[in-house]
Amino acid sequence: MLKQFSILLFLFLFGQVKSQEKWSLQQCVEYAFQNNITIRQSEIANQVNENNYLQSKLSFLPTISADASYNLNFGNSVNPTTYDFVKKTTNSNIFSVNGNLPLFTGLQQINNMKRAGFDVAASQQDIENTRNNMVLSIAQLYLQILQNMDLLQVAKDQKKMSEQQLQKTNAMILAGASPEGNRLQSQAQLATDELKIVNAQNALDISKLSLELLLQLDPEKPFDILIPTIDNELLWDESTTAPQIFSYAVSNQPSIKSAEYKLKSSASNLSITKGAFSPTLSVYGTFRTNYFSESQTINTLNTYTIQPIGFVESTFAPVSTIIPDREFTLTPYGTQLKNNLAQVVGVSLSVPILNKWSRITNYNNAKLQLLNNGLNLDAAKNKLKEDIYRAYYNAISAKKTYEANIKNVESLQKSYDFAKERFGVGALAQIELNTIQSNLSFAQSELTRNKFDYLFKIKILDFYQGKKLSLD
Repeated sequence: MLKQFSILLFLFLFGQVKSQEKWSLQQCVEYAFQNNITIRQSEIANQVNENNYLQSKLSFLPTISADASYNLNFGNSVNPTTYDFVKKTTNSNIFSVNGNLPLFTGLQQINNMKRAGFDVAASQQDIENTRNNMVLSIAQLYLQILQNMDLLQVAKDQKKMSEQQLQKTNAMILAGASPEGNRLQSQAQLATDELKIVNAQNALDISKLSLELLLQLDPEKPFDILIPTIDNELLWDESTTAPQIFSYAVSNQPSIKSAEYKLKSSASNLSITKGAFSPTLSVYGTFRTNYFSESQTINTLNTYTIQPIGFVESTFAPVSTIIPDREFTLTPYGTQLKNNLAQVVGVSLSVPILNKWSRITNYNNAKLQLLNNGLNLDAAKNKLKEDIYRAYYNAISAKKTYEANIKNVESLQKSYDFAKERFGVGALAQIELNTIQSNLSFAQSELTRNKFDYLFKIKILDFYQGKKLSLD
């Protein structure tokens, strides 16, 4: 019993450890690639395009079909072998194998294969674009969690400072060096710090929940992330300019490549609609046979019949002929199928003349689609350029703000240290010390926000340059 209990306890603890395993940024990304619905839908769309591409290649093969029919005829029927009318209930079978091979279709098959190939390439780039957007979303939420963790720690550190200050204030009141009102002010500051901790914890929980929902995890299960080591001295290679980043991105971003392939696909579609105006040439063949229930076979017998056919005019002597005796029998099923075999081979030429104007309409619509996809490509490039330039100048601004806040925190820290010394000798009021402490806490929180904001903007620029998104 004790052994079984030990095993169950081990399994429970092991399960708890596994369920509380911390996720790295790379693990979050890989999990999303495998399970995110949007990514899986884009992969399915790509599989459909691949099937269409394969089908476009197979369209060069001949079309072959086999047909079989059984007919029960009442009243007059036509014997397919003698074309005589048979006035009775009959039945018949018809079997045929037909083949058709297009020789020339205005290059529509070739252009259709090109279009399908471009569609596959475009959908593959769409998958990459969807993945890239997912990576950016995950990274943003991941950094937000790290930011909220730091903000929570800042709030806790602030609370410790307030607790130490309250202890010091109590000691000074006992010594008669500080008025009783200072205790109330210190307690109020401590209560404010505790509220900040609650708010910071709530913000952290919400940011974790947001990442869980993005990854489509169960919110009821424990979830936490690994905390990477992030250097406070964030390095950014400013020698790479925005035009250089755009020059690289416009040739490598999947959103641009997808738009380019879609433009090529619409150009191939335009060629297909042009080909519809061309004559088509094809070769065809048919192999068929049939059975009719009243088909008869004439058999000549070994007996003969003398049949008069007239008389001699001068003598009126009768004239007769000898006719071999014959009998009619129903032709067997297999014999009919063998005897009725027929083969046909031919060449067909079809010249389009008028089809309710549909070919012209399709051609005009294809031209408009080509024009629209060209505009889509231009719009994608313009948006990419706008995003890169905005990210570049936002990174410059974030860097300046971050560096300025570092100096501000250092200055406020010195001011707070000096204020504590003055308060300790009674040269500074409690409310003034609380104000300086609040300013320092606010500056530290802002520095944390600026740090992760700056880091995310750097990672966006790295992303546009084709660098792997990592926090290590």
